[in-house]
Amino acid sequence: MKTKPATKVARSVEAKVELTVHAPQKRVWEALVNEATHWWPKSFYSSEKTKRFTIEPRLGGRVFEDFGRGEGFIWYTVNGVESPSSLSLVGFMGPPFGGPMASLLRIELSARGPNETKLEITDGAFGQVDGAEVGAGWRQIFDDGLRVYVETTRPKRT
Repeated sequence: MKTKPATKVARSVEAKVELTVHAPQKRVWEALVNEATHWWPKSFYSSEKTKRFTIEPRLGGRVFEDFGRGEGFIWYTVNGVESPSSLSLVGFMGPPFGGPMASLLRIELSARGPNETKLEITDGAFGQVDGAEVGAGWRQIFDDGLRVYVETTRPKRT
């Protein structure tokens, strides 16, 4: 007896989140790309093994969880970067995290003043997106994570 694979209709969804961060654009960018392990919510990690969360701000760079010993989980690949203004990312999601789904994520920063930065996150996702709370998830990551971190933490000295 042959089993017939289940066929599902692919759909698309676009989520936009806009936030104001009370810090200079350069500081927000530095935290975004160099301090992600400190602000990315641990509740969004894919594994208890995660030791750090990294964003590599260069073409072909990865956005990933590092489990150590060459193991981890890649969330996105960087397909566009304009420092300190934008990152464009392409990612894929499959079981057990939902999906199958592809995500085209854009993170944009623009100065609104010397100590205020507009942060815009746009996620165009397609595939099995039914029930995906895309906008709510990004708001939690960037509002409760990045914004709060930047506004309450002194910049790292290099």
